[in-house]
Amino acid sequence: MTPPPALPVRRTSPRIVLVHTVTFRQARQLVPLLIPALAATGLGGGATTVVVLAVVVSLISLAAAGLSWWRFTYADGPGAVVVTRGLVSRSVRTVPNDRIRGVEVEAPVLHRLFGLVRVRIDAAAGAAGKDEEVLVDGISRAEGDRLRMAVLTHRSPAGSGAGDMAVVGDMAAGTVPPAEEELSRWSNRWLLYAPLVGSYLALPAAGLGALFRLAEELPDGALDALPEPDVPPTWAIALAVGAVVLLVVVGSIVGAALVNWGFRLVRRGGSLVAVRGLVTRRHTELEIDRIRGAAVSEGLGMRMAGAARTTALVTGLADAERRGQLLPLGPRAEAWALTHRLVDDPGPLVRHPRAALRRRIVRALAVGLAVTAVGAVLAATDGRWDVLAAGGALSVVGVLLARGLYGGLGHAAGPRSFSVRSGWLVRQQAVLERRAVIGWQVRQSWFQRRAGLATVTACVGAGSGGYAAVDMAADDVPGFTRAASASWAETLRPPDP
Repeated sequence: MTPPPALPVRRTSPRIVLVHTVTFRQARQLVPLLIPALAATGLGGGATTVVVLAVVVSLISLAAAGLSWWRFTYADGPGAVVVTRGLVSRSVRTVPNDRIRGVEVEAPVLHRLFGLVRVRIDAAAGAAGKDEEVLVDGISRAEGDRLRMAVLTHRSPAGSGAGDMAVVGDMAAGTVPPAEEELSRWSNRWLLYAPLVGSYLALPAAGLGALFRLAEELPDGALDALPEPDVPPTWAIALAVGAVVLLVVVGSIVGAALVNWGFRLVRRGGSLVAVRGLVTRRHTELEIDRIRGAAVSEGLGMRMAGAARTTALVTGLADAERRGQLLPLGPRAEAWALTHRLVDDPGPLVRHPRAALRRRIVRALAVGLAVTAVGAVLAATDGRWDVLAAGGALSVVGVLLARGLYGGLGHAAGPRSFSVRSGWLVRQQAVLERRAVIGWQVRQSWFQRRAGLATVTACVGAGSGGYAAVDMAADDVPGFTRAASASWAETLRPPDP
């Protein structure tokens, strides 16, 4: 089980052994086996036991990292990338270059200290999950650039050396590197949008939850030594709430800065290159020919502040939500300007019929009216008015929510592209090329047939795999599907009632 002889076999840098030893990457897999073994031996406590355990775990980590490095090789050629790994169970994976969808070069802190990077190659090879990735961890920056250029241009630059002796990209072939066209650049003012994005709020919120949990685990009386604030209880609660909000806001801004610092998106030849990150520097490259459209997402808070994010819809790209980000966070105008540079504007959206609004109002009022009916009975029998008030509030909120959901619906079809939009809490509008469509799905429930509505889903081989125009007029389905794909779609008509 060895790579073809025509491909020069390469190894990663030996320095990656130190990185994996420090991070216990391979040794972490042995933790489920070590815990019962330690419990069976009955080791006592004390500093000696801690030191012995630290030395043993470090030696195990060093041995595992060394064996993993020794048994890992890779090779790239004009037609494929071959990765060989494994000690007891050997595996050889061959990925044709025409299956490669994108390349990401990462440089975490420890890797940067040792002058190393890791290269992730996204390959739509018929697998699922993480198996769609080819990971080459622990090569020099020069070799990482050479490998990235080689797999994306479907060729192997001249030279058979590896590691630090590799020549970078197009310079190895004696050609001038392609000119760069900057499409977007990060502005630090955009960090003010971070508290409006749920993903950036998650980390500081989790940190505060861990602190509260730690405070609950402290022994009784541990906090009695702290001085009590000489303020009224109401002021103390307000200050505590203000401190929590401030920590969450600052934490979200810091998190956004760590992930997106120095973000820059450029067009280089036939690729889009995005570079970002403060602690872990990421270099993501996507082939433009693989891009079938873009999606603009706006959360509720982002819409209020006029912010949005843009994600490329790339065929066969794993973890597209992160790796396909072309604008992680920025003004709405910037997001749409970038989207229309990648795919033609199909024109203004067509609003869906009022019957779609009535459907949402009916569904939203069902819960509120049920609670109101129960509250009326309790008010008449037990004099309880709280449930009745809650039912009235739910009804009002339900109507507002229904109107918001209806306002997010829309579709459009242009000469070379089409668009669908939906959502309220997170509103997403996808703009796709006509060539992206590989099929259509039209669905009608009994209630939709009564209302003359239908949900039509464009099946595509990019992004989430399908994008739906929810509750559009059933009579408009044939015209929309034909305008958004090709004449073969004109046969799509909703079933007769």
